[in-house]
Amino acid sequence: MTIATWMRVAVGGAFALVVAAALVWRWHEVATVEAWLNARLVRMLGVAETSSIGAAVVFPLEQRWVGFVVSTGCSVAVLLIPPVVLASLFVAFGRLRPLRAVLSVGAALVLLVVINQARLAAVVVSMQTWGFEEGYRRSHVLIGSAITMVGLIAVAIVFAVLVGRASRPGPVAHAC
Repeated sequence: MTIATWMRVAVGGAFALVVAAALVWRWHEVATVEAWLNARLVRMLGVAETSSIGAAVVFPLEQRWVGFVVSTGCSVAVLLIPPVVLASLFVAFGRLRPLRAVLSVGAALVLLVVINQARLAAVVVSMQTWGFEEGYRRSHVLIGSAITMVGLIAVAIVFAVLVGRASRPGPVAHAC
């Protein structure tokens, strides 16, 4: 590998680390946006009169206000790190063009947000259906995990397809 290639790899790796660190460091801001979005979604669907307070989604249940917090493990911030790192490294090694990397990561982001919003809405629906404790336990452990697993598989497939379709440099002519 040439020095230019090593420099490109170093810059790509550094970019991936900076973005990953920023996502971890600023996860609460991401979670706050997710809670706000979920409160609007659930209210729009007519499931509950939800509101958001910071990274919490709150709603009335059995004549009291209840809710849940979009924590670090429940936010798309951490889930977005693998596509960002992979795309950055693919660009750095010359296997992916920057525009294709941005489109691939963008598609992963959109899918992750949709999946996470469905999972968070399932928590509200479950709590409305089975009560606070039982509903939260069922939705967080069983229903939410199933939604997340299926969603992450879908994100991985879509990301792989988009990255795999990336235009590659033309074939190298070999002298015989």
